[in-house]
Amino acid sequence: MQARVARQQARGLCTTLATRSSADTPRTNELDIVMLAPKLRRAVFKQAGAGATREQIRISIEHLKAQGIYGKQGEPVAISDFEPPALLGDSIEEHFRNLGELAAHPYLRMAEEFARADDSSFPQMPEAAQWRMQSGWTRYADGGASRVRVPA
Repeated sequence: MQARVARQQARGLCTTLATRSSADTPRTNELDIVMLAPKLRRAVFKQAGAGATREQIRISIEHLKAQGIYGKQGEPVAISDFEPPALLGDSIEEHFRNLGELAAHPYLRMAEEFARADDSSFPQMPEAAQWRMQSGWTRYADGGASRVRVPA
């Protein structure tokens, strides 16, 4: 593995990370790390990036060695070249931020409504002398307190 990388670097083949691919094998980079399938790659990275420089590859090798994983063979990966859904934004970062905002929007709206609510619409807080120190749920309403099975 290390000898193969060294030979490729010596021949000046370090101009791109995408070095191998076919219909039967996953696309790998010069460090033999499996890359994204073509359709998924095009969806995630709208623009083709510049190839890695020799210095970037050298730094990558140093980091992999520091983690104790350089030259180790990973688990075989099935090729999953599927048509992914369109991104909700111009980048993968924007996509996930937009997904988060969509998921959180109903709760954010409720929290904002709650924050704007008039204090007079809330039930009165019981006086300290009215607090019941008992296990389970207690409902405080209309100046009294009563035990309940579950909150309603």
